[in-house]
Amino acid sequence: MSDTLDEKEILKADKKAEKLKKAEERKTQKAERKNARSEKPKMDKKKKRRIFLVFAAAVLVLFIGANKIFAKDMAMTVSTTEALRGDIEETVSTSGTVASEEVKTYFSKINGTIGTIQVKAGDTVESGEQMIAFDSGDAEHAKRQADLQALANESSYQNSVQKERENEGKFAEASTNLAVLKQQIEDEENYIKELQTQLDELQANLSAYYNQAATNISIHGIQLQSDLEKAVNEKNQGEIDRLNEEIKNNNIAAQQVSYQLGQMSNDSRVKELQTKISEEQDKVTHYKEYQAEMESQKASSEGGVMNAYQKSELEANHEISSMTAQDASEDYDYARDGVLADFNGIVTELPVVEGAPVMEGTNLLTLANRDKVKVDIYVTKYDLEKIAVGQKAEVTVSGHSYEGEVVKINKMATVNATGTASVGAEIRINNPDENIYLGIEAKVLINTNEAKQVLLLPVECVNADKEGDFVYTVENGIVVRKNVTTGISSDSYIEITDGITEGEQVISSVTTGIAEGMPVTAHPAQ
Repeated sequence: MSDTLDEKEILKADKKAEKLKKAEERKTQKAERKNARSEKPKMDKKKKRRIFLVFAAAVLVLFIGANKIFAKDMAMTVSTTEALRGDIEETVSTSGTVASEEVKTYFSKINGTIGTIQVKAGDTVESGEQMIAFDSGDAEHAKRQADLQALANESSYQNSVQKERENEGKFAEASTNLAVLKQQIEDEENYIKELQTQLDELQANLSAYYNQAATNISIHGIQLQSDLEKAVNEKNQGEIDRLNEEIKNNNIAAQQVSYQLGQMSNDSRVKELQTKISEEQDKVTHYKEYQAEMESQKASSEGGVMNAYQKSELEANHEISSMTAQDASEDYDYARDGVLADFNGIVTELPVVEGAPVMEGTNLLTLANRDKVKVDIYVTKYDLEKIAVGQKAEVTVSGHSYEGEVVKINKMATVNATGTASVGAEIRINNPDENIYLGIEAKVLINTNEAKQVLLLPVECVNADKEGDFVYTVENGIVVRKNVTTGISSDSYIEITDGITEGEQVISSVTTGIAEGMPVTAHPAQ
């Protein structure tokens, strides 16, 4: 309003000045005509030139004034806004599908028959709630089978352990005894050798003794025979009789020595040594017989003694058997208790019916966790650079608002039906409630960035061309282009990091025809 009044006042002032100038010009012209009439003969060329110049000046003044008035009437009026400081929050707005973060498919752990089905697809269940019950006969059969299998497995293990212990004991006994027997046999054989040496020495000594005695007796007999011949020659009867008697005794002595030599093996000392040797040889024979028995025991028990790998295998098999028994016991509990919900959830699939036989591994139902809910969204490459894991989000589902958070961004893009590549992301709903429905659409507003007390302009003020972002400002009634550097933006405002200063008036209503250098009339926004 004030701008319009100023223009009218300027226009009035210009018209008034124009009238005054015209009046002054008429007055001057009248005076000049009067002087011309009275002094016409005296006017020279110099005076005429002065009059022409004054007239030309007056015409020029009139032209400038008229042009100014015309220019003011033709200037475009533009709206401007002031660059001000404030807070800004950048967001990405999109939509997606509500889904569960945790989906579990339940498979049968036993071969059995479906009893009662407590739920149907779409029902909500609480954690621990029974969803499917099995036929009670299946549970009892599974329990009996589990108990028998556990008993058989444990008996087999204990039998193997007992045999292992027995074989280890026999092997250890045989090994120890063989070592002792070996030493005993060696000691006995050495002792027999010593006794045999003593026997040989004794027999050699006895033989030498009797042989020497026999030799001495033979020499003595030869001497007696010679003495006898001499006595015969001398016819010494007394000497002959004595010598004959001595020869007789010597022959008896020779016979006795010969007999004793022949009976040398009956010598008490020889017999004692021979008896001792025989006794020791009997011991060696006994030891060797026992040695053969221990060697047989060692050989037979050694095959039943497990090595480290076999023991590990036995223990592993026992552990597997125990686990199998545990699993069987758990299968019984499972068959007795039925299929229980592991969490608060929603039944999404139920492919079985009551009374149907099922095998182990049969798909029974699928349950989606209703306490862990997400929204699956897809973003283009332009929004992908803005979002990041951990950013907060506002999720709207069926008119209800929830707090959200970006928890996952896929590393692979997919191409939609229009050929546009987009990347999937997950927004976790932190405070889900009973108003959440899986599979429906949800609106998502992701808070991607924010800045405090920065220079801001409405988004419509910023233009772009091949040279970059720019704005139009008004300086002294003339349009001025200024290149700017922008930061983050919201739906309404954009951050200006360089190019203009706080308080500058920027054209906000940029229309066709506005160009740098043209005159405009600025109309600041209220």
